[in-house]
Amino acid sequence: MFKRLFAPLFLLLAICSTASHALTETVSVTARGFGDNPEQAMTNALVAAVRQGGGVTLAVDPNFRTDVYEWVIQQQGDVSTWMGKETSVPEPQLPTMGNIKTYQVQSVKQVDDGMWQADIQADILRPKSIGPDRSHLPGIAIATFDTRAASYDLGDVKVSASEVQRDLAENLSMAFTQSGRFRVLDRAYLADIDKELGVVAEGSIAPEEMARLGQRKGADLLLVGTIEDFQIGDSEREFYGAKMGGYEPYVRVRYRLIDTTTTEILWSDLYVWDKSEAEIREVARQLNIDDRNHPERLADVMYPEIARAIAGDATDVLYPVQVIKVDGSTVFLTQGEGRLEKDALMKVYRPAGEMKDPDTGMTIKMEGAALATLKVSEIRPDYGIAVIEGDASSPLKVGDRVRPDKQANNPAAQPAGQPATPGSSDAPIQW
Repeated sequence: MFKRLFAPLFLLLAICSTASHALTETVSVTARGFGDNPEQAMTNALVAAVRQGGGVTLAVDPNFRTDVYEWVIQQQGDVSTWMGKETSVPEPQLPTMGNIKTYQVQSVKQVDDGMWQADIQADILRPKSIGPDRSHLPGIAIATFDTRAASYDLGDVKVSASEVQRDLAENLSMAFTQSGRFRVLDRAYLADIDKELGVVAEGSIAPEEMARLGQRKGADLLLVGTIEDFQIGDSEREFYGAKMGGYEPYVRVRYRLIDTTTTEILWSDLYVWDKSEAEIREVARQLNIDDRNHPERLADVMYPEIARAIAGDATDVLYPVQVIKVDGSTVFLTQGEGRLEKDALMKVYRPAGEMKDPDTGMTIKMEGAALATLKVSEIRPDYGIAVIEGDASSPLKVGDRVRPDKQANNPAAQPAGQPATPGSSDAPIQW
């Protein structure tokens, strides 16, 4: 019995121990340094070793200069005249930071008057991410979206703009993370991260722990935007003196994806959430939400849907959804959670050649007509599974592009409740 109880604990300790060793990797290098004395030669050799293992940052500061003396000899007959000139030039700076686990001195010797040489072999510690290597993926940071109002009406409840900003940002981070196509960099809890690293800096001298410092990554992409409107409904409808509850959703989020290196806007769009009242009430029924007494809970459904739509369009700029496998009527797609929605309809397209734009010189990638309609049946962490609806005009192939069928996924708004009766329609009553 005790063995069964403690087995999970031992497994957890083993995992934690493995993870702690996976935070760094060791690189063995050999280096040589010179100096005016043996100690300086050793120091320069260690610096050279760290530069080999961790790289170097090269900078030239015009204010950091080195004095240079130039002497010119002018010969006139038997008379030689020495003319000196003093100037200064910018000196390159090579900031270096790294951690050495162990090192071994190979040799220290004097090679000239006042010049010493040191040769060493060192094991350099480099930080290593937990899990698979994701360094090849672009890093993205989610900025806090601007707002046009101080608060928003979610049914009968007023929600502050800051709460809407926070919930939307968290769902956007979740959607981009689940897509598996980006390294999502946290910008919401930097103070907590700095506090934790401060504990390491103040209380640890172990090279493995110090290797964590100075490793914060910069974002390749920045998602910014503005929440223009975020309303679910209006419960103050009045018909012939009677007040009735109803929904008039009006959600508009304008966003753009920016390349932080060049400040170039890679993608910009306006997302509009325009569900009909009937669709909203159907969602509430399916999720068992008491929408009449707690309409604000519908926002818990809205945030993920908005985030998936924005993350999906932004992801398509770099990584469009593609077919990776076809098994009869079952189609496997390259993306899943954070990108696809269950039961959503998708269209399949195939590249149909390229053209050159005569004005810009850029390549225009052509696509043929839609080959098939897919319905997403399952969503997995790294991929999705869809089923072909109806007949495909051509057999699907690996590499075919897949895009949402927005027209089918967003049908025209229909009135809620029962169909219009002669007494409630706009048409005159026929007696």
